[in-house]
Amino acid sequence: MGTAILSFFEHLVALSNPLWLYYPLCLAVAVVYKATKFDKPKEIAWAALHFFVWVTLGMIVLAAAFYIIQRLF
Repeated sequence: MGTAILSFFEHLVALSNPLWLYYPLCLAVAVVYKATKFDKPKEIAWAALHFFVWVTLGMIVLAAAFYIIQRLF
């Protein structure tokens, strides 16, 4: 099971992986979403960074869980 997780992360960081397009998309969504809630640029930047990190970590955990489930069954 350890090799499956290692294989998942190796594929995730490969430059040929089209999922690299996720990061600019998530960052743009985070900035626009947080700009509707805050007025000051510094508050927008910190809130957008927080949103970006949490969404990205959540997506990685979800992807890893689905990958492990797929490899087991």
